[in-house]
Amino acid sequence: MDNFSKQGPELHADYVDAINSNDIDQVMALLSDDVVFQVAGEPELIGKSAVREWGASFFEAFDAHYEKAQLAFEKSGMLAIDRYVYSARFVGREDGEVITEHGKGVAIYRQGEGGSWHIILDGWSPDEVMPVDALAS
Repeated sequence: MDNFSKQGPELHADYVDAINSNDIDQVMALLSDDVVFQVAGEPELIGKSAVREWGASFFEAFDAHYEKAQLAFEKSGMLAIDRYVYSARFVGREDGEVITEHGKGVAIYRQGEGGSWHIILDGWSPDEVMPVDALAS
């Protein structure tokens, strides 16, 4: 078994732990400089600066907790793909409102110098379908 096979579940778990810490610095440590986030209903967030701004504001507004189940983790050369499903619970920091979400996503990792892996793309979407008239506005 190659070393990466053992790292796949660990990379996934480290990312979930970082998100659940609600600490933007822990999340940022796992991302490449040219990272792209594809958040449902929003323009792509390109680069660490854009992701940091979005993530910091998200964690400021919500206490977030994710459960992510890794469905597949495949490596090819210096890239790896992590396909997952998730359930999330967000608690509004100001009003205590609880929002739940279930969905799916794909994270792509790239191996850098020294063998470390960083996320270059994370794209996810909730399973709930938006009404067509909401998409037009």
